[in-house]
Amino acid sequence: MIAGAAFFWGISATAAKFLLNQNVDTLLIVQTRVSISAIVMGGFFLVVRPSVLRASPSTLGSCALLGVLGFAGANFTYYAVIKETSVATGILIQYTAPLFVVGYTVASKEEHFSTVKLVAVLMSVGGCFLAVGGYDRSILMLTPWTATLGLASVVCFSFLTVYSRRLVTRFGLWTTTFYALASASLFWLVIQPPWVLAAQSIPAATWGGLAVLAVVSVLLPHTLFMGGLRHVVPSRAIITSTIEPIVAIGSAAIVLGEYLRVVQVGGAVLVLLAVVLLNLRPETPRPAQHSPGEAA
Repeated sequence: MIAGAAFFWGISATAAKFLLNQNVDTLLIVQTRVSISAIVMGGFFLVVRPSVLRASPSTLGSCALLGVLGFAGANFTYYAVIKETSVATGILIQYTAPLFVVGYTVASKEEHFSTVKLVAVLMSVGGCFLAVGGYDRSILMLTPWTATLGLASVVCFSFLTVYSRRLVTRFGLWTTTFYALASASLFWLVIQPPWVLAAQSIPAATWGGLAVLAVVSVLLPHTLFMGGLRHVVPSRAIITSTIEPIVAIGSAAIVLGEYLRVVQVGGAVLVLLAVVLLNLRPETPRPAQHSPGEAA
């Protein structure tokens, strides 16, 4: 499930870059992808399984924090970096997050430290660096502003990974995912109200592209990622998700015509080896505990 999420995130990075190249506003992309996802998910469960939508005030508050800081924060800062620099730079910066997650979960005693885990996280980060061409200074077009955005994306993505696992084990997958998406949507409606969107006269073709992006970049991958977090600890989830850059550079090569060098292929292999190494010795998380009526 985590690898599946990484796959969808990888192809969505290229899709988002395509829309950005068409001068589609970053905020519009971020806002519509979560809003459309929330509407689709909410409408489905309203008809099929209304019990998913029942939640206590404490559940709503926790999901709102995840939605605003995790979903909205990680998405906006990530795409803002991509717009200002490149897909490679955005991915490279955000995927230093495994270092932060491993450091936090070990320091907070949520997970045990192991040499295998340390080697795997270094291999995955190093592989990402090579895969996206981080060695080429012309690709890493960093300014103080983009570096700040990049750091924010790392913090938000790390928070999303750690906090999502806590919530899905307490409130269930579907309840947590829907209300996090809904909270992120409400947050963006405050930043950019509906009447502002209506005044932009967005073409039908652009709306179609945004709808597709919503499904492949939010609805499917976030559901898979959070579902996978019920079964694996955060560090293993985020290290496995570094498969995303491999998918991203592959799809960018096919769709955008970006050239792949041998060293980039070597970086991709290094990431895959890190994921395999990490899973040779499974680490069982604490049993998930769901609230009554909110089991996933």
